[in-house]
Formats: sequence, C-alpha cells, structure tokens
Amino acid sequence: MSAAVLMTGFPGFIAERLVRRLVEESEEDTKFYFLVLSIEIFRAKAACEMLESAVPSFSGRWRIVEGDITKPDLGIPPDAKGTLEREITHVWHLAAIYDLAVPEALAHRVNVDGTRHVLDLCERLERLERLLYISTCYVAGIRSGTIYEDELGVGQSFRNHYESTKQRAEEEVQRRWSKVPTVIFRPAIVVGDSHDGSTVKGDGPYQFIRFLSRLPRWVPVPQLAPDPTTTVNIVPVDFVTRAMVSIAAKEGATGKVFQLADPQPMTVRDLMTRLCTGMHRAKPRGRLPWRVTKRIRRALGMPPELIDYLEIPTTYDVSNTARFLEGTGIRCPHLTEYLDKMIAFTANNRQIFAANGRRFTGASA
Repeated sequence: MSAAVLMTGFPGFIAERLVRRLVEESEEDTKFYFLVLSIEIFRAKAACEMLESAVPSFSGRWRIVEGDITKPDLGIPPDAKGTLEREITHVWHLAAIYDLAVPEALAHRVNVDGTRHVLDLCERLERLERLLYISTCYVAGIRSGTIYEDELGVGQSFRNHYESTKQRAEEEVQRRWSKVPTVIFRPAIVVGDSHDGSTVKGDGPYQFIRFLSRLPRWVPVPQLAPDPTTTVNIVPVDFVTRAMVSIAAKEGATGKVFQLADPQPMTVRDLMTRLCTGMHRAKPRGRLPWRVTKRIRRALGMPPELIDYLEIPTTYDVSNTARFLEGTGIRCPHLTEYLDKMIAFTANNRQIFAANGRRFTGASA
C-alpha cells in the first residue's frame, strides 16, 4: 500500500516549499492530504494547482480536508476521518500561531491544544510511521549561552506567549514519544530562499531592511544590541526544507530533536554593518543605551516584541543535525552568502512588505 502524508499548516510559507520537496523526493504513488481551515481552502487549492503545473506527477495525488486543529478530532468530517485513520503513514504538523503579541488564551488553544489533538489522532492511525513536528529554537526562552538539542524545560522564563506555548506543546510531544514515533525540528529565524532572497512575507529581518530603506541617508544608524557578542540566528527556507526532508527519512531520527540553526551565526553588530554597507549607507556609529533603544523601538519602525531578541547572547547546538546531514551535501549557507539577495528582493518587491506585522519567522509554517 502506498505512503500517505497528512500535513497541517498548508499553504504556509514553509509548508508550500516543504510539500514541493516531498513530492519531488517521494514515490509517485504517495498521497497528500492537507488539513485546512475553511477560510483557507481556496488558497490551498490554488497552491496545489500551481504545484501541479510545476510538478506534473503531483496531479491527482492530493486532497484538501477541511478541519481545525483546535477542535477534537481536528474537526475532520466523519467521511474523511476513517480514510485518514486507515491510510496515513506520515504526519507533518506545522500549523501554529506565530504572532509575538498573541494573547495567551489564543496561543494556548492553537499551539498547545492543537498539538494535543494532532497527537490524539496520531495514536489512532493504523499505519503511522512517523510524526514530524515543527517546533522552534525559541522554546529555549530567555536563556544565554549554548542551548542543546536535548534540553527543553529547565525553568526558563519567556519573552512572550508564542515561546511559552510552543515550549508546552513540545513538552507534550516528548511526553508521548513512547506512543507516537516522532522527529522534532527546531528552526531558528527562517527567511527567504538563499538563491534569490525570495519570500512571501516581510517579517523578522526584512523589517530591519525596510527600516533602513525608509531612513534618510543623513541619519546615522546606531548599533542596536547591548552586547557586541549577541548573535542573530537566521536560516534560509531552502536549507530548512531540504534538511527536514532528508532527516525525516533517516533511520534513527525518531525520538530526537534537530535544531536547524546556523552553526556560525552573525553577531548583531556585524549584521547591522553589512546591512548598512549593502544598502550604501554609512556604517553604524555608536550605541544607544538599551533602555533608550527599547523606549524608541516603535519610532525605529520595528515591533516592540522583535527587538527583544537582540538582547541576550545565545547559540544553538546543532550536533544531531550535523550528524544526520553528514554526507548529504546539505549545509546551512552563511548569512553573508545571501544577505545581499534579501536586500535586493526587498527593494524590488515592496508590495510584499507593505504590512509591517509582528509575526515572527521562527518556524513559521
């Protein structure tokens, strides 16, 4: 019997690219089921039809299932529920809410309760081989130093309800490892494609680029991080999807956590300098006191929640990821290899960045 994939979070930023890679690397009889909110059905169908045009072998292998992860049984209609329970072999759970300013109740309902409902379904799937769960490096919360892949709850506090609810959701996933064979991925800040800088959403680092593009050239740019050793861990979506698909197919991956982070992240100081020079501006001069920076962050054109990620020096261990990708040719390109492409794409696609939202690209579906 052929393999069958169930995916949540489609047609999100990462999910669309992930599906294409899965289709290209799967057997031609693999089926794909997409659990989609009713308001997203039209967009999901359009995304599938576009993928059919690009990859003809995808034709006839997909089905949109209306549902809602916040509801028991994922709100799946009874006629589809039996089919899924008999056929699904792999579940990719990407759906989550990523707004850094999200109220706690909503974040808990989507990120925690939604994940529990996915796990409940997985326990009933007759042919389940693996659940592939997308977490985030930011389950680490407010911690400095090196964050290891085998760490989760160590008494840390959190910057926002996005972080805390993703941490509680991953705790639930790990608690059920004995019942649901699971691979956990923790991406860092996910940006566009490293080959051309392309993206469909203008949050995270793109907001810094937009901020600099709007700032008069005569206005000096200060360094933003209070500690010059503070890094910002950015990974391109093509690396993230390639790594996930490769690791998901490997024996021995079940029961492990894989942090998809840059092993050599740039410091905020270097990033700001390269942004300025790449945009033909003078290099940053001086540094505002951190309390002043936090007070004027809205005036700087950045969401208040986003700048909090520049305060604490943190690095992410990628030992599992490096070991499982060894020999595959898949590596995380350094930000210096594609930052100029991000700048150019932002300048040439201003319509994508018209809305200055507060969504965060840490494992954005």
